[in-house]
Amino acid sequence: MVPFQLVMVPLSKALGLSLVVERVVEFGKNVLEPLVSEQHARRLPDPGQAAAAVATVQQLAERDRAASAVEQAAEHQVASRAQFSARLDTLRGQLLTESDGAKRAALLTEIGQLKDQLATAEQAGEWQEQMPVGTVLVQPASDPDDGWTLRTLVLQLLGLATGILLARFGDVRLFTTFLQGGQTMPAWLDYVLTGLFIGGGSGPAHVLIQFISERKVTVPTGAVAAAEPAAAKAVPAGPSAPGAPPGMSDADWRDIPYEGGVDRQLLESVHRRDQDPNLVVYHHTAMSSDSTFEDVVGVIKSRTDANGQHWLTGYNCVILADGSIHAFCRWDRYGSHAVGYNRRSLGIAFNGNFETNPAVPFSNPDGRYGEARPTDAQLRAGARVVALWTLLYPIQLDFANSIIPHKQVASKACPGSNFPYDQFKQLVTFYRQRWEHAPSALAAIAAFKLKPYLYARVAA
Repeated sequence: MVPFQLVMVPLSKALGLSLVVERVVEFGKNVLEPLVSEQHARRLPDPGQAAAAVATVQQLAERDRAASAVEQAAEHQVASRAQFSARLDTLRGQLLTESDGAKRAALLTEIGQLKDQLATAEQAGEWQEQMPVGTVLVQPASDPDDGWTLRTLVLQLLGLATGILLARFGDVRLFTTFLQGGQTMPAWLDYVLTGLFIGGGSGPAHVLIQFISERKVTVPTGAVAAAEPAAAKAVPAGPSAPGAPPGMSDADWRDIPYEGGVDRQLLESVHRRDQDPNLVVYHHTAMSSDSTFEDVVGVIKSRTDANGQHWLTGYNCVILADGSIHAFCRWDRYGSHAVGYNRRSLGIAFNGNFETNPAVPFSNPDGRYGEARPTDAQLRAGARVVALWTLLYPIQLDFANSIIPHKQVASKACPGSNFPYDQFKQLVTFYRQRWEHAPSALAAIAAFKLKPYLYARVAA
């Protein structure tokens, strides 16, 4: 066994240097962003292209004004809409257990009336979340090649090169530490491998430190080893926080990918917020759990408004069944996911259909949409995103008023009767409480706050 102290010394150095790399890469972003976004600014545009661009901007402005008007009208009705939504949820539960035909008919009539009252504004301001089985990709969830791919490649190479230089001049050789039995490794190769590890940022270092810390062993001396009971040699799992969900002990910071989501440049002048969000609304997409992020984005953006124009955006974040995290709408812009609440909220959607009540249209009682509840990886990833949002924005850890299911404010049953509400609340609370007391997590979140496309810019 490799002594714990021997491993942790170079690993701690690598973690410190990885934080330096993150700062260097962040600086590189600030340098490259204006170069990429303004690379054609010096060329006099073709008159026809200029006219088309002006027409596009005018069209976007008109659509934005219309969307804002819908939101403002719905915002004046939030109290009554919330009451209707609560009554609707109660009626759906009664319908599931009611066997009397006449009473079921009366319930269905009242449900229909309430849905009609809520649905008018929803048609224009939020995603419908009722999808036929087998709905697939309509258009790719990727931006046109506008230089951002090149910027990403340059930043990655910058991070790796900086990591290798820091490893060499800091004399950090991490991989030699793991060699045993007289094995050796050329110094230059160790510097390169260690540099690549450092160049990946603090995330990999945090994960490796967590793994080693939970399984740490020391070199036993003869007398101590002989006297030590076998049970005492067992290495316990990492400590769980008070109130942690059963079996949950890993609350180290995990890197959450965010570069501005889909079509970040298109949203530059539209869907602006008046202030940073103070509400989270969580959803299911109502699509098959086997669908991809590209499917979700493509299907939502294929929807058209009253004027035949395609939608610009939807949720702020989508979590797939494998636990992967995908930003959709920029977080400093509002999406189209909960009309009347869009401008002050962030919307997170778990990909899948978790409504198992057969009385609800497009529900998933027989698994036709795949998983009937979120996977563990999916639920934990979503909880990490919401916990991060509570540390980035003025969002309270309040599951009655600040972190709410879509059905609480809409005509939909979203995120479904089979969604594990209590477990999700436990996980969000767990991550939030662990991170706000962990210096390493707070440092990583402080670095995250430097990313672009996070905060509303309110004019003074």
